[in-house]
Amino acid sequence: MSVQEITLDVRDLEPPEPYERATEVLLKLEPGQYVRMISRRRPRLLYPWLTDNGFCEETRKHGEEHYELFIWAKEDQPVADLITEKS
Repeated sequence: MSVQEITLDVRDLEPPEPYERATEVLLKLEPGQYVRMISRRRPRLLYPWLTDNGFCEETRKHGEEHYELFIWAKEDQPVADLITEKS
């Protein structure tokens, strides 16, 4: 199975638009896909939603400039393997 990244850059959006965009994209996620979300701030409101809806995430901070979140479906092991391999 091939793995596909969906990039979601929300750095220029004001709350709650990053949350809304992320949940919209994540609800359409198919097996083998993951979201790489780039944000100016840590999306604290998104974390409980991810847990409640069966998603895993890995957050990486890049200096003071932005955060990078990798989000995938909990049962999607090929994606989980790829993300953890990249960290």
